[in-house]
Amino acid sequence: MAKSDLQFAGEFLITQCKLLTTSGTEFDIRNLVQNINIYEDIFSHTVSGDILLKDTNNLVMNAPIIGQEKLLLRIQTPQSNPKDETIINYTDTPLSVYKVNMVMGEGENALLYSLNFTTQESFRNQVCKISQSYKGQPSDIVEKILRDKNYLDSTRKLFVEETANHVKIVFPNMRPFMALVHLCKISNSKQYNQSPAYLFYETTKGFHFRSIDGLASQEPAYEYVENIPNVLSEQGTIDPIKNLSTMNEFSQQPTRDTIYNMNSGFYSSKLKVHDVYNKTLKDYDFSYLENFENDIHTEGTEPLMSKSIDPISGKNLSEYPDTKLFVSTTSDGKHFYESQDYPYQSDNLINTMQRRISRFFQVDRGIKCQVKVPGQTTIQAGDIVTLKVGATSSKTDDSIDKQVSGRHIITTIRHEFNLTGDPRHQIYMETIKDGLVDAFPEDGVVYSNSGSATKQTT
Repeated sequence: MAKSDLQFAGEFLITQCKLLTTSGTEFDIRNLVQNINIYEDIFSHTVSGDILLKDTNNLVMNAPIIGQEKLLLRIQTPQSNPKDETIINYTDTPLSVYKVNMVMGEGENALLYSLNFTTQESFRNQVCKISQSYKGQPSDIVEKILRDKNYLDSTRKLFVEETANHVKIVFPNMRPFMALVHLCKISNSKQYNQSPAYLFYETTKGFHFRSIDGLASQEPAYEYVENIPNVLSEQGTIDPIKNLSTMNEFSQQPTRDTIYNMNSGFYSSKLKVHDVYNKTLKDYDFSYLENFENDIHTEGTEPLMSKSIDPISGKNLSEYPDTKLFVSTTSDGKHFYESQDYPYQSDNLINTMQRRISRFFQVDRGIKCQVKVPGQTTIQAGDIVTLKVGATSSKTDDSIDKQVSGRHIITTIRHEFNLTGDPRHQIYMETIKDGLVDAFPEDGVVYSNSGSATKQTT
């Protein structure tokens, strides 16, 4: 469909919404739908959601609906190409209903109830375990587990970021998702500076096995501007395409907690490694500031902390490794067979664990925002979006909050499709920014009433 087919920002089409019961009976429930929510999270393995139904035929009892149904769902933004993968499409791979909640009765002839659903892979994860050894690149092993008919048996698209390391690993009676999480912990990116911070998650477009650095390196999927009034076309009418970029609601979430960050290993940490093969005990110190440039950040070249020096200790916050202690054992890989073709490695915690943990806390404790925007099915968790906060309609650079504005990763997203009253598709998303363009002030900087900074000298 052409862009002109979009009548207003947040318009959507439900082209299919059917329930398939355990008896094989199929019900078209599009006329019953009041509201649909679909949730994505880069820290969650699968997509989930709920659908609110207003039933005048007592379908929940007559079908009956027992929480074991399949949901065939297809939703698109009108201007999307019908064959575009950005359409939310669960017709070939139906969603699984797992819970029925009676909300209330609406008079004598209507019932209001909700159905909770998730993907079929989530169900598969509950009914099988892996007891098997694998060897090779973790990125290849992820795909094997996802596609294996004995395990997750998924046909969904998989977005894989290739790993650089080779491993030999055994999963002892482990749930598939837990095995995939473990693979995330031992993976290093081939493309993005050996990044050890991998994620496994699902969006409506498919499954993703990608590093945080890989996500941060993406081009922005969309730009959103705060408090821009309805944008008019040349004909003087509201332009729905341009109004898709308006933030309807915006708030910044408080994430600044220095004690928490110190205790988590964000700023610094110490790793004590006991090598059982060589019978040695070694310490490895990690510094966030020293490693900042080794990672790819959403934006900027400045870290999420001040580099100011404590006048008593003569150190910054990244120079206290004893604030977080990790202990591990290793055999230095001596029991692995190594060759040119298969250079198997142990978990290699010395080079990865501290950096990985700090990297995750940078995302969790960065500049976090909650945003509500007009919906479109092209946006998904893990995308980069550009936020312009505090901008005027002129969008001049001097009118925006440079600390908050800029490139953000979407960490969580809720697609809300509301069919009551004025039908709208709204997106509620949480975003994070893990780098700054301008550094935080250091000691000796004094701000005047006008906001300008001067350096004090002694």
